[in-house]
Amino acid sequence: MAETFKRRAPSQWGEGGALKEEILAAAARLLAESGREEALSLRAVAREVGIAAPSIYLHFKDRSDLVATVTRRAYEKLVAELREARDGGTPHTTHSPHTSHATHTSHASRAPHTPRTALRAMAHRYCTFALENPRRFRLMFGVERIVGPREDSPRHPVWLVLGAWEEALAALPGDRSGQVGTGQDALLLWSALHGIVTIAMALPYEVDRRGLIQRADDLLDRIVAG
Repeated sequence: MAETFKRRAPSQWGEGGALKEEILAAAARLLAESGREEALSLRAVAREVGIAAPSIYLHFKDRSDLVATVTRRAYEKLVAELREARDGGTPHTTHSPHTSHATHTSHASRAPHTPRTALRAMAHRYCTFALENPRRFRLMFGVERIVGPREDSPRHPVWLVLGAWEEALAALPGDRSGQVGTGQDALLLWSALHGIVTIAMALPYEVDRRGLIQRADDLLDRIVAG
């Protein structure tokens, strides 16, 4: 059977940005589905969007550039949500059939806004981000990447997330900002929280959302107290 191809309507003048976003979205979907960067081809991305493969080169110089942009966008989205939670932004709500409306809003949002409640809100948002965006989370942390040096490769955006945790810990009472251990504490906190979340995502029918949030709270209490 011949492969079907649905051609995208040509972009009008000034609509190149919209096509770029479609290319990024298609690449993200294909990466999350395959789980392997090496399996991604520009031809497949172009077919997903409905354009000729050479059109991608109008926006990205090669596959590595496209993957790097997709990856950075995903991490920047997570960092933005973490900082929104830290700064007391509107609590993220969910509509899981396993939780009541009362559990949709973390208790951190009802407590006085302090550095400690801000840190707790960030942990809660990290949990909900992972559970509600499993494909994006897999894109960030579960895709098998091509190993080896890359030309003009900037620092991996994973460090943006660590930076957000460092900022939150540095704001805690006691002037931790001047301590050498702040970065180490942030890495410990994030690594432990990420492990708890990853286990929960692997056992969706055994770990409920409320239990996950409670485990995150327990983790924070232990690390901050220590």
